Formats: sequence, C-alpha cells, structure tokens
Amino acid sequence: MIHYILKPMSWLSAAALISMVGTVSAQDTTIRWALHPGAEADAVVDYFAPRYEEETGIKVVGEILPPDQLRDRMSIEAIGGTDRWDLGYHSPGWFGTFKDHVIDLTQLVEKHGFDVSAYPALVQNSHMKSPARPGEIIALPTTPAAPMLIYRRDWFEHPDEMAAFEAKFGRALAAPSTFAELRDVAEFFTRDAGETLAGKTLERSLYGWSDALGAGAGITRSFIVMLYSTGVSGWDENYEPDIDQPIVAEVAEYFVDLAQNFAPREAQNWGFLEGLEMFRDGRMATATMWPQGVGTVEDPSGEAAGNTAYTPLPLWENNLAGYTQGHPFLGGGGVFIFDTPNSEEAFKFLKWMLQDNEVEFGKRSLQFSRLSHFQSEELRNLKPYYADFLPTFEKVLESVFIRQGIPEWGAVMWNGTTDFITDVYSGDLTAAQAQERWAAQMREAFDAAGYR
Repeated sequence: MIHYILKPMSWLSAAALISMVGTVSAQDTTIRWALHPGAEADAVVDYFAPRYEEETGIKVVGEILPPDQLRDRMSIEAIGGTDRWDLGYHSPGWFGTFKDHVIDLTQLVEKHGFDVSAYPALVQNSHMKSPARPGEIIALPTTPAAPMLIYRRDWFEHPDEMAAFEAKFGRALAAPSTFAELRDVAEFFTRDAGETLAGKTLERSLYGWSDALGAGAGITRSFIVMLYSTGVSGWDENYEPDIDQPIVAEVAEYFVDLAQNFAPREAQNWGFLEGLEMFRDGRMATATMWPQGVGTVEDPSGEAAGNTAYTPLPLWENNLAGYTQGHPFLGGGGVFIFDTPNSEEAFKFLKWMLQDNEVEFGKRSLQFSRLSHFQSEELRNLKPYYADFLPTFEKVLESVFIRQGIPEWGAVMWNGTTDFITDVYSGDLTAAQAQERWAAQMREAFDAAGYR
C-alpha cells in the first residue's frame, strides 16, 4: 500500500492557487453587449473590449445590431429571460419597455466609486433616471446628443456679404440668435448658380439652411427640435396634451416655409446626417447639425473645414417656457445592465471604460458628455475645431428637453410628430386640423393606458 503524506500548503502556493482560480474565473466570464451602430460601438469592439480582456481576462463581446431591429430584439430577449445580453442600448424613449428587466445601478455606483456628478444635470435626469423607476439609477450615459446650428464663418464675415445683408435687413450679419433671424439669413444666402457669393461666381445653387427632411425619422427629427423650443412638452402632469397650443401651428408653418423655400430638394431623401455633405462641399450657408456629424463637416477635403462656426440653436421668441436659447430634445442614448449573473462584472467594465479611461473614450468614440470631455486640454487639442465645437456642445446640453419615460412616448410623441408635420408639410392637412387629430389620438392613448 502506498501512503501519501499531505503537507500544509505554503502561503506562496496558496496565493498562486487563488491567482490561478481567479484567472480561470475571469477567463470563463464573457460580457455581451447589444450595441447601436456608430463610432462608439466601433470603439468598444475594436479597442476597449480587446484591451479589457488583455488587462483582466474578461471577454467583452459587442454585437452591433441594425438600429431598426435593436429595440425589438433586446425586448424579446429581455422578456424571455434568456440572458443573451448583459448590456443593452438605452434610449430614454424606450425605457418603459425595459423597466422590469434591468437592475438598479445605485449600489454598484456607490460600491465602485462611479462619479455621477461628472455628467451635466439634464443628462443625468434624461439618461440615468426614469419616472418608471423612481429613486434609481437605471443606466449610464454613453452617447447623449442634441443638435446645434452651424454656419460658414468666412461667408458671414466677408465684407461684401456683410454690406449687402445690412442694406437689405437693416442689421448686421451675424449668427442668428432667434429663429426669425435664421429665416432672414436663410433667405439671404439662398442663391442660384451664376450669382455671386463672397466675390466668386457660384457654379451650383446655394441654400440658406437645411436639415434632414426624409419621410419618417428624417423630418420628425428635424421638426421636433424646433417644436420643443416653443416650450411645449407634449402633455402636462395630468396627461392633458398641450400640442394643440397656437404656438405649435406657428412653428409648423415656419418650418414648412424654411424647408420648402431655402433647403435643397435633395433634403427630402435625407434621414439623419447625409445633408452635411452638402454643407461640407460649400453648398449650404447654415445647417442643423447633430454632434455625430462634426467629422463630416470638418472633413479636410471639403470647403467648410476650418471655416465652420458653431452655436446653440436659435431662440423661439415668446416661447411658453422662458427659454433663452433653442431647446431641442436630448437624443442619443446610454447603456443599461440587464438582470443577469454577469451584471456586476458588466458594471465594472463600464466604469473602467467610461470613467477610468474617460478621455480615451472621448477620443475613440467621438462622444462627449462628462465634464472631463469638455475640460480636457488633450481633447480640445485633438482636432483643430474641437476648441470651438466642444464648448458649444457643452452649452447645448444646458438647455434640452428630456423625453418622458413612459412606454407610449414613441407612439404618442415621436409617431405623433411624424404624422403631424408630414401632413402639414405636404399640405394634406392644415396645422389646425393636424393638431386636433394629434391631441385626440394622444388622449385616447392615455385613456387606454389608464393614465387619465
């Protein structure tokens, strides 16, 4: 018979075993993330996930889904409890669908020292909180976004243009601070091929303003940023619609006039950022730009690079809320954590990427929301235009509309806006007729959901 002598394990051997077990455990952990396509998703897949695995042994798999499928596919997996994804794209307008399937991050924020105060207050309220889960932190921001106005500084400062504008409108040519001033500027710069601009003959037509005007999401996104600047919110605390206010008809008629008279016809095929290529190529004097488009505008191969100025959206005069600048809705999104066995490991990865490597995240993702993104000298010097763009975006984030966190928001507000402005733009309905229908449908939806 062979006898085995068991010796006490040395502290070194024990430490080695613990380390080995930890390594095996880490290597067995895979965090899966359902991503919305964009530069931030590419940064996760191409840089942050490989680096995190190298540092910790934990694998992060980012699955970039088509944007028109993302919500439904996440919803199916969440409701089915499949644990397919640990992380998901958080759109504040979608949260009602996921409110029962994601974890409260409050304890993890405290445990791991995540700095919530690093985000502007409105970003916190929009992308981290929801009335559907009061008192909780339901997501972390990654891509909050709101539009600004861009314009060709070199044309606005050209002596010939300045003199002509003042002669026609009786005031100095400057960045429009109100929507009324934007219309004047758009009219002034809209010109046919063969006319003169800044001392040169135009080879192609020039347009005074544009945004995306494509059917559905394009025209809705373009119009809703003006709509919220009037001070309406869609409905009040009693779920009574306010979109039948006279000011809504005013902004609709203004929008139709601006879009039909001073924007290129091609804009009716644009869904989001496509039109910025015309601005880049010197064919638009002003444009509404979401921050994701700044790289297109400042493409070194274009005419606008180095000649673009940035400013918040203009003020809608006599707005209902006393806003002092444009007040568009806060779009973009963030990331929530599903209730899976990997939830804490998923949070640790997010904290590592968004906070421990916050400047690197800004550089790689081209998304900006934390205070460091606006204060970092490294980021301000990363691109020659960031010194102007970043402070403007920071100011934009100080005045934005926060979407209501109910499951019906998309149906009653986004789709309602689509139907409203589409029918007014086409002339199928007057603004008053479209308003009446919209308010009635909104009331019916709220009654059916039991809100009223």
